[in-house]
Amino acid sequence: MADVNLAGSKFNGSTTEYFETLGIFVALVIVGISVALFVRSRIDKRRRAGIRLLVQRLDGRPLVYVPYAECALSVPDVLSTAQAHGYALTPNPAALRYEFARGAPQTAFTGNPRAAYVAQMLDGRPLYRLIAAFEELTLPELMVLAHSRGYTVQRNQKYYEFMRYSGRT
Repeated sequence: MADVNLAGSKFNGSTTEYFETLGIFVALVIVGISVALFVRSRIDKRRRAGIRLLVQRLDGRPLVYVPYAECALSVPDVLSTAQAHGYALTPNPAALRYEFARGAPQTAFTGNPRAAYVAQMLDGRPLYRLIAAFEELTLPELMVLAHSRGYTVQRNQKYYEFMRYSGRT
């Protein structure tokens, strides 16, 4: 390789310096990926541990109260865990706790008049979108509503997207 003296650089174009620079760059990328994977695995472990603790609390009693401080999970995680174990979830912000009712239909969030309109729109079509900016129902409320109609819901930047379960009719 020809010796090239780049402006402001001590790199003189030798193959050894090129491979040293490339090796350092590759090592930094590998370290960055390793750190990201480690952090993600720790977050997943904490989430699984939180779900395991919540499942232990949902032991078949008709009513279960879990303080917000003892449950570090997101509301969608708490809701899906409750539904998977046969409980209806009602957050109680006044008492700072989640309230679970065994075997009750999941209607705790559906007192909002807007819920009837959204439920009517979930009429079996494979996909339905609501503009998120103008929606007064929260994501947990929409999740309860969607689940009762055989849908799953997720939010992207502009919309709440309701998708029909593939296995249900």
